[in-house]
Amino acid sequence: MRVLITNDDGVASEGLWALARRVVDAGYEAVVAAPVSDMTGMGGAIGGDLNGGELEAKQIQREDLGPTECWAVSGPPALCVVMTQLGAFGDPVAMVVSGVNPGLNCGRAALHSGTVGAALTAANNGAHGIAFSLDVTAGPMNWDSSVHLLPELIERLSLIERGRRVVNVNVPNAPLDEIAGVRVTELAKWGDAAGRLISTSEHSWLFERQSGDPQRRIPGTDNAAVRDGFIAVSELIGIRTQESDLDLGDLPL
Repeated sequence: MRVLITNDDGVASEGLWALARRVVDAGYEAVVAAPVSDMTGMGGAIGGDLNGGELEAKQIQREDLGPTECWAVSGPPALCVVMTQLGAFGDPVAMVVSGVNPGLNCGRAALHSGTVGAALTAANNGAHGIAFSLDVTAGPMNWDSSVHLLPELIERLSLIERGRRVVNVNVPNAPLDEIAGVRVTELAKWGDAAGRLISTSEHSWLFERQSGDPQRRIPGTDNAAVRDGFIAVSELIGIRTQESDLDLGDLPL
């Protein structure tokens, strides 16, 4: 199976290469295509009409990944997925793995995550998607813990015969032997981080990130599971219609 590795923090991020090494060590054919710079918070954006429609990628060398091709793309992670599926870096892939993001992507706030956006874009372009995020604490980053489930998840997704699925994985920042287990969770109503605006002038603000309110961590949701020491695994559904009680019939012209 051919697997694309991407992220939203750019090719300088250690989490990207931890994920790539895990894919290669698991025996999969891999290609890395990730933003040349930090594209955090881009969601599923592909960047509009970048450079008049001219897309650029530069090949980079990674001796630790053997013959795996690695590309730095001048655009966000969803664009990396689209370019890959259109043949920019060889054959299209069956699987996209995104991350590892330093910082959780829990709750409905995951809508804004470029890490999760890449996985959702994969499902819109013929591939399964998995997004990996690792909590940030005062201690060192446990990248090995963050990518531990990857081979098992790829194997299970590869058994799906119809449709394309998206899985969001959030991992406590702890050694694997200190993680309590794995929980399948719902999305929290809120993310595990919050933000506020601080006015700096009449029409200028500073956006400040803050820790989420512990009272909003509801049992059964992803941010609660991570705070209880579990890996949270959630299956996401992308853009789709639904039947509802909203009356959209007989709209006037």
